[in-house]
Amino acid sequence: MKRFFLRLVCFFLALAAIPLGYYAYVQSFPAMYRGSLMGSMSVRLNILRATEGARILVVGGSSVPYSIECETVAEATGTPCIAMGATAYLGMEYYLALLDGELHEGDLVILAPEFAMLQNAVSYSTTWMAVENSPELLRKLPLSYWPGMIQTFYGYSRDKLGLYRSAGAPGETPEEEFAGFGFGPWGDVVRERSTLLESGYDRNNLLTIDESSLSENVVRAINAFCRRAEKAGATVLMTWVPFDELAFRGTKEDLAELEARIRGSVDAPYIGTLADCMLPGELFYDSNNHLTSEGARLRTQTLLDDLAVFRNFL
Repeated sequence: MKRFFLRLVCFFLALAAIPLGYYAYVQSFPAMYRGSLMGSMSVRLNILRATEGARILVVGGSSVPYSIECETVAEATGTPCIAMGATAYLGMEYYLALLDGELHEGDLVILAPEFAMLQNAVSYSTTWMAVENSPELLRKLPLSYWPGMIQTFYGYSRDKLGLYRSAGAPGETPEEEFAGFGFGPWGDVVRERSTLLESGYDRNNLLTIDESSLSENVVRAINAFCRRAEKAGATVLMTWVPFDELAFRGTKEDLAELEARIRGSVDAPYIGTLADCMLPGELFYDSNNHLTSEGARLRTQTLLDDLAVFRNFL
């Protein structure tokens, strides 16, 4: 009987060796996506860990670095501000898991999820691009992500190896590629930009609001994070992210109803008004969430105004 179980264990170990060997082979190649929005996560984590004392952490998708001017926030508040956002398709749960164990006493965490993040729309192939070659980022993955990560690994690996064969290894360090993309030292996009949207909005990213617009899984994840943040001495707030009004297929009443659902189910105070997220098309750069430099200045000031109102209210 012992021999049978020993053979069985050896059989399963042999089966596991094949995918593990392939994984090790793929990850032996350089990180090919680090010069992208997705690949910026490793540098953002390093910035977070290198910044001592209390910080303002703005957490969300790619709209965060395109809409918040971190230096302006830091100057107005006297507190370093870090843009902890790369892409909405990492999912809200991953961003919250990323901050676990990283919070300082006095931190202010501003959750600014895009509409897709409220719906819990996760792309596991995109997540691979963000965490590739980084044991630190892989360890932060929620357990619920792993089935999807395993399922999409082959497609990601094929794309990564194809990119390596066609373009070769990146010639710059992650920090150099980070700056080359246009990110500043605090993770926001600092290069000047004006609109590239010929029709004023991205026609492939229209927004409607319905019952699926707020996922119960997202609400549970945020509320659990609020409890953990409180133990660490941090404060958590929620706010809106910009969206191109030309791409919205709904009404102000729809926005007000969704805001009421968020306020009624999420433990974090909500600052600002969700209807404020609908901004004119000329303020958007290359998508319905990415602001031009002018738009970012406007959004940053409204965030500071909302923070002022919140603090006075307290």
